[in-house]
Amino acid sequence: MASDLRSFLAEIDDLLLRIRKPVAIDHVSPLIVDARQPILFEAIEGFPGWRVCDLLFRDRTAQARVLRTTPDRVLPELARRLALPPEPPRLVAGGPVKDRTLKGGDIDLAKLPGFQHGALDRGRTIIAMVVCRDPDDGQVNLSFTRIGLLSATRGTYLIGSSPHMRSILEKYERAKERMPIAFVVGGHPGYEIMASYSVPTHLERFGELEMVSALIGETVELVPCDTVPLEVPAHAEVVIEGYVLPGERADEGPGPSQFLYYHPGVTKQPVFEASAITMRDDPIFRQHNTLLYTDHQALLALPHEAILYDRLRELGLRVHDVQYVPWGGTLACVVKATPAYDGELKDALMFVLGQRWPNAKMAVAVDDDVDLESPTDLLWSIATRVDPERDVFIAPGMRGHAADPAARPIENAPRRVLIGKWGIDATKPPLNRVRERASFERALPPHWGEVTLARLLAT
Repeated sequence: MASDLRSFLAEIDDLLLRIRKPVAIDHVSPLIVDARQPILFEAIEGFPGWRVCDLLFRDRTAQARVLRTTPDRVLPELARRLALPPEPPRLVAGGPVKDRTLKGGDIDLAKLPGFQHGALDRGRTIIAMVVCRDPDDGQVNLSFTRIGLLSATRGTYLIGSSPHMRSILEKYERAKERMPIAFVVGGHPGYEIMASYSVPTHLERFGELEMVSALIGETVELVPCDTVPLEVPAHAEVVIEGYVLPGERADEGPGPSQFLYYHPGVTKQPVFEASAITMRDDPIFRQHNTLLYTDHQALLALPHEAILYDRLRELGLRVHDVQYVPWGGTLACVVKATPAYDGELKDALMFVLGQRWPNAKMAVAVDDDVDLESPTDLLWSIATRVDPERDVFIAPGMRGHAADPAARPIENAPRRVLIGKWGIDATKPPLNRVRERASFERALPPHWGEVTLARLLAT
């Protein structure tokens, strides 16, 4: 059986929080934020037959299940898979996503169980994986977007920071042609990792779909769309087919960014018209809540963490983990490493701050006894191991992220901004300074980690 969203949910049944009571659509967002683990709503009021799931990537425990590994091996395993040779997808005649087809007057985007994420949002939105094709080289691009509803068949889609998707749309608009587009909701989480990888420097000769096979462990099966010249995952839950109208723009937003602000607020975004919706008979609507430490931060960061992990190891650093910590809104990257000599960590932090994916304006190094998923641990490490005069540096006027409200725009350069960046070395003294390092040994209870209340109460 092919790997898909529902087979994955079955695999993580022990981790999955199933909500069987009926839930109002307006209550979905706060309940997702409160869940802190993979969640499946099995009954949504006003949307009979639909289920909604989220939080498949929220932490290393969930991410490990996607990659069928352990939490401490998530980054090495993902880095290994991203380095595997690509495999061409296989085109098939049909698949479960073709169980039901809606066209013409049967299309109504409002009947899909998208929900309002933030209290100031304009209304309900849909988060979906975009599939489009470059008209010049035929390469397929995957990315994620937010769909805003304009009518039963029309909506805006947030083109965001994907340079490839932006370039593809510009080519169609220069030719004054409609751009074929497909929005995919609900596939195996492996597709989501590749759609979140925004700097595929090693994929220049390949499309992103060719790399998905390494992430799901099998050949990707694609099925032709009914009304647009594109192919989509045959085992997806829902696909919205349509065309982007050349030159047409409409108000989109406000909606939360991964930094948990409404900046830049209302913007003009492209408009698409749906030509068909295909779906399974009992669809699961996979969504990404964009608020408060959910998949919106973790999934965006995960592939970049894996690449950073590999590159920092190439520098000779004893690195254990790398996280764009979710409570830093992807603006703070923490490197967990054991320094061997002075200077190693400052090199590593400068490397992190200069990456092409420019989110991090704060880079922190911590030692191997710090839990990266604990803000308490991070603050303790900074407070007790950092001499600000020696261990903190500031790099002014660096490249920032356009959605960062603290960044300064560059005149006559849309989407280009400047921001100061800073690094903090909160590690213990390096291994070659044995006595000094020993003085930073953390005081912990005996048998710490071996015995826990959860294990005791479970027996």
